[in-house]
Amino acid sequence: MTWWLATACWTCVVITQIAVLSIAFNISRSIFLAALQAVIPHAGALNVIVVFVAAITGDLLLLTASLLQVAWITLIVARLLLSHVRHRPNKEGSSGSAMSILHVNVLYVNPTPNQAARDVIDNDADVLTFSELTTELHDALLAHEHADRWPHRHVVLGPGADGVGVWSKYPLANAREGRLVTKTALLSQVTTDSGHRFSLVVVHPMPPVNRAKTRDWAPSLRAIGEVVTMSDLPAIVIGDFNTTFWHGPLRDLFARGLRSAHLIHGQFLAGTFPVGRWLRPIVRLDHALVTKGVVVHDVHDFRVSGSDHLGIVVSVSTTPNVMS
Repeated sequence: MTWWLATACWTCVVITQIAVLSIAFNISRSIFLAALQAVIPHAGALNVIVVFVAAITGDLLLLTASLLQVAWITLIVARLLLSHVRHRPNKEGSSGSAMSILHVNVLYVNPTPNQAARDVIDNDADVLTFSELTTELHDALLAHEHADRWPHRHVVLGPGADGVGVWSKYPLANAREGRLVTKTALLSQVTTDSGHRFSLVVVHPMPPVNRAKTRDWAPSLRAIGEVVTMSDLPAIVIGDFNTTFWHGPLRDLFARGLRSAHLIHGQFLAGTFPVGRWLRPIVRLDHALVTKGVVVHDVHDFRVSGSDHLGIVVSVSTTPNVMS
């Protein structure tokens, strides 16, 4: 094996080991570690390549080290998946009365607001939720010919990327604003025509992109758990969490009883960010989390013009004992 190939392989193994240990010990206060943790499944794929290189070249030490990384990452992924897939509804379970909820980070500098509005409204979800909602983007939504299908609205058009919003076909009871340290969350209760009652929370916490925002990142996510536990209704928390499945703050929410709609349906690899003409999303920052009493029938992603995120649509209902 040439020196440069050996250096590249060992660099991959060592950096992966750092990421694995930071996940194991739930260390999430570093921008560098947050970036490594976000791509841990991709690191696993790279280590599979290293395994083949080590096997071909006969480097037993490198083979052992890379196999260990693959095993650790497989365990991390499998443990998270197994804790979720048991909540998948039976195939014969009816979703005819389910409510569909959409979320998209529309990007506050979206260059095509009118097309973005059409992409969102064409999904015809029962509830539309937004992050990075600006006055221009909201005006584009209002100008759409079918905007009146969602007469119940609660929006906060903050500066820059701080705007959030909810449009609903059903009445929004007790609609109010909450705080995730320095970011606004929207809280409300929704009752569908079929009697399903939900607490809906729309979030967009800080991203761990600099020292100050990273300091607020974990407390923002911890605040989500505190908000959800205050409701007696089954809850759906949806938004751009600026967090992946492998980050400690999101796994802490799972430990509090919240579940990911995507993990329930086995979707742990598909990303929602970054999206661009030449970019394929590699990390999932956009999530729909549910509490006990919520059945997740389906979840999928979709593209929105001008946004750097994919949107998500989740179809949910409540179990019979929590219907009104």
